[in-house]
Amino acid sequence: MTHTEVRHVVVPGLALALGLALAPEAAAQSSNTDAMHNARRLGGSTSFYAPPLRSAASLKQMLARRGMAEDVRAVLRESGIPETADAVLATLAAARSSVAGGSCDDATPADGTIAACDFQPGSTLLWMAYRPNARKGDRTPGRLDGVRWAGNKPFKALLFRVTNDYKIYTFVLPLACSNLSLMSVKEIAGEPVDVSVDRVCDPKTGNLSATVKAGSKDLERVRRVGVAINGQPAGELTAPSWAFTSNKPGDYTFDATDTKGRPYPMTRRTVHVDPCPPPPPAPKQVVGPTCSVAMSFLPVKGAYEISVDATRSTTGTSGVAPTVAVELRDDTGAGVGQKLTLDSSLSGKFTVRRRGMYRATATVSTPQAVEVGAFRYEGTATCEASVAVEKTSGAAGGAGVFFDVLGGKDRRVRPIEDTDLEFAQCSPLLGLKVGVAKRLRNDWEVAGALGVAISLVNDDQKVRESELFVDAEVNKYLAGGAFVGTGLSLWDLTRGDTFTPAWLLHFGVPLAKNARYPVFFIGEGRLFFDHIDDVSNNYQFWAGVRVHLQKR
Repeated sequence: MTHTEVRHVVVPGLALALGLALAPEAAAQSSNTDAMHNARRLGGSTSFYAPPLRSAASLKQMLARRGMAEDVRAVLRESGIPETADAVLATLAAARSSVAGGSCDDATPADGTIAACDFQPGSTLLWMAYRPNARKGDRTPGRLDGVRWAGNKPFKALLFRVTNDYKIYTFVLPLACSNLSLMSVKEIAGEPVDVSVDRVCDPKTGNLSATVKAGSKDLERVRRVGVAINGQPAGELTAPSWAFTSNKPGDYTFDATDTKGRPYPMTRRTVHVDPCPPPPPAPKQVVGPTCSVAMSFLPVKGAYEISVDATRSTTGTSGVAPTVAVELRDDTGAGVGQKLTLDSSLSGKFTVRRRGMYRATATVSTPQAVEVGAFRYEGTATCEASVAVEKTSGAAGGAGVFFDVLGGKDRRVRPIEDTDLEFAQCSPLLGLKVGVAKRLRNDWEVAGALGVAISLVNDDQKVRESELFVDAEVNKYLAGGAFVGTGLSLWDLTRGDTFTPAWLLHFGVPLAKNARYPVFFIGEGRLFFDHIDDVSNNYQFWAGVRVHLQKR
């Protein structure tokens, strides 16, 4: 309830001035600010309005008197409730009739309705308006605080109520004097604010999300709900969402204020929010092994040796080598020999007696499960490879003829005839080369070849000289039939001034795995020893095809 200021006005001849009979004890208590003025009679020169009111309809006449509306506003302003003035004047101006109210203490008419009631002896008024100096011709309104009706009988009054700022003001006008009086002020209790906290934990990260929400059917009376976490201000809940989100655990405390900045009731002021448990460890991603197998064969005395190469198989992690088991079957599907478990080199051999198609099935497994970071390495994988074992003329135990056709260029430092000077020249070349190769059982090959590099120079300002050469090669065959090799080359055999040894490097890739005659794409380069300190001007390279004339 809003505190209403109580003031006692003591004026000589007070009873006469007010038209009220005051009990003798009122004078004795006049120095006590809590004393009530006991009134026994109504009416007289200090009445707020004359003649006496007869019914609610006469209120309109009273309000129409010159200066009356402003006098009412002045009394309400002095009483500290000027905000009720418009509603009070509107009620008086609209009065036409009244309803029976019984005892004024029990009357509760709706706002804007006038009730005719009996003001009972012993009932009190918070204040009563009057005109203290009316006999002197001064009709300035005043106010007498704390009045108790001490008459022997009830007096007739008109009662109405005004609601403002969630307070009900009950006003009374005695018919005898029309002195506007405030009988009571009643606070309209609002529904307390209730806060709820929705605590959500992210199962993947363990992160906390605490959403605070405020609820009440009277939230329009609330300006804000303050939130503190562990004693530290954290934010506010305000319209329209009335929500607040935080990721902090701990003690959440709340305070609410109304639209006037006054404290507002709450159902609870503290909520404890627990931290989220740590997330469970993420499941390991399982990585299985990869399987890759290649096959080749070589004839041996009275048989054929099939090589199995699984070096490209892996468990997925370099920390653990795979286990590889290989089964070999012939073209009828029958097993050949025992299942072969490859050693750490991931290669092995089978020996077969007859030609035909052979198929190997490899099973790659991780010997034991291994966890590395977010991965778990385990499982098995299978793959297959085939090889056709046929009679070959260039296998171990025999030599075969091959020839190369190549195109490229060389760059040589050449002497200028009849001088001590030299010059560097690039020459496009067509290479023709014939040789003999012997392939060994361990997939190594030795070869020798004679060739000619035909100069394709057509510029009269350049030297056009074809060159005869001899190569000695050592080659290693890899999985899939490709080879890499090196060797020594004797270049430009027929000219003493430009003859030079050279370091040979080359490679070959089969163009058709099952061709009747093996055909390779080859790339070849030479570094000339003459002027080796000037590499950029002494080299040769070309590329083309090599055809082995022996059948597979």
